[in-house]
Amino acid sequence: MQIISIAFEEPLIVTIHGEKVEIFAFKTPEPGNIKFGVEAPRAISVHREEIYQAIAKKKTETVLEH
Repeated sequence: MQIISIAFEEPLIVTIHGEKVEIFAFKTPEPGNIKFGVEAPRAISVHREEIYQAIAKKKTETVLEH
């Protein structure tokens, strides 16, 4: 695993399937907490891990039913 440090509200830019995706870290009023923002083209789906897993599970169940 690679660890990257970035300043708050400065973008970390990555390329996914040739598309530019920007990831931002924001401070929150709660000490020790941060939030992330993602700016990506509509062609790229962005989900939290638990949402991604639920979508993948539903797709698998749908395939198995047919």
